[in-house]
Amino acid sequence: MASNAKSSAGFTAVELLVTLTIVGVLLALAAPGLRQLTLNQGVKSAAFDLFSALEYARSEAIKRPSETVTLKAGAVSDGAWSTGWRILDGAGDVIRSWTIAPSVTVADTNGTPLTQVTFGKDGHLTAAPKLQVSPSTTVDGVGPRCVKVDLMGRPYAAMGVCS
Repeated sequence: MASNAKSSAGFTAVELLVTLTIVGVLLALAAPGLRQLTLNQGVKSAAFDLFSALEYARSEAIKRPSETVTLKAGAVSDGAWSTGWRILDGAGDVIRSWTIAPSVTVADTNGTPLTQVTFGKDGHLTAAPKLQVSPSTTVDGVGPRCVKVDLMGRPYAAMGVCS
């Protein structure tokens, strides 16, 4: 007995086209949410990195009582907070440095902006920075974060603009 049914393996062109169209529509719907998600995560990461750098610099200052430890703006050389930051020991040697994503800006919101934060041997500061971490472009649902340091040298992070 011979069967006249034709067997085929794989997908037809119509099935493939319908599947690709559905995937394209779903991606178009998800893209704005992904932009917001990635910007929000970039702001969170930069704020956490800045917070941890301040904690680390204070810890190093307490650990090294014969010298001060400075957190300076600029990942490689003196510059703006938006390019990153680095920790220097009393001799000016780099202990550690951080860079940040270009989609994030960091600015000191003090009346007189600081480009460095110096911790004394007891972990205290002479001037307390208020560093605001924001996305470099405005997107709904993505807000700034504020990283402050009190004169005792303890950093604090909070959602919203620095006040």
